[in-house]
Amino acid sequence: MFDFSVRLREAPHLLSLLSHYAQMGSEDRTAWRNRLMQMDGVEPAQLTVLHGELIAFDAIEQNTGHAVLLPDGTLSACYRVTPTGLREFRRLHGIEAAAEQPEPTDKPHPRFPRKKKELNESPAVTISE
Repeated sequence: MFDFSVRLREAPHLLSLLSHYAQMGSEDRTAWRNRLMQMDGVEPAQLTVLHGELIAFDAIEQNTGHAVLLPDGTLSACYRVTPTGLREFRRLHGIEAAAEQPEPTDKPHPRFPRKKKELNESPAVTISE
């Protein structure tokens, strides 16, 4: 099994990429962010692998099918940091975990009470031969 914290400590470019999305998402995690298209010391193919690794570790999520290619070649509204990614980023940078905001959840659908069965007051039927 892979340990995400160990992997982040071993791969500075992966930590840098997570930091990019976590810093932008620290104000509003729900907003979709443009894809980071260039990083110093990282080839474009390797950057794609790093994005895939962050997705695999559930540190970022992809806005599949809704990203738009801008004229400058940037994919807009493509990724956002997940609660897992933010938590790992904060832990590695010594940021207080109490600052985390609870995720909004959908309210469960109301359950309606079942009707009580009425006792059948009909007389018992006997079979005679």
